[in-house]
Amino acid sequence: MKAKKTLRDAGLSYDDIIKKNKCSIKSIYHRLRGRFDKVSWRRVICHNTGCPKWIFVLTMAAHGKLYTRDRLQRWGIQVDQDCVLCKQANETIQHLFFECPYANTLWSKLLVW
Repeated sequence: MKAKKTLRDAGLSYDDIIKKNKCSIKSIYHRLRGRFDKVSWRRVICHNTGCPKWIFVLTMAAHGKLYTRDRLQRWGIQVDQDCVLCKQANETIQHLFFECPYANTLWSKLLVW
């Protein structure tokens, strides 16, 4: 009975399944899941052969969940706002990964490698 409801949610009827020679779990799953736009950073995280710690940090950064100083400040924790690497701007995820001159040099070398 649960399978019948799931198939109905996927937009399939019993006759549709009988008529099709190949009705796979994968195709039903994709119909239920829907379409999602691919994000630009998916290959960096999904096909990364680095250590799990790096992948975890990249995932947290992509979702905006890293404990940067600006985030800690918003939670009421008193910390110095300056970037740890360059001391030229406030530490945010955007600055830390894209705007900081030190990080920019590091990313350039990594992407060339």
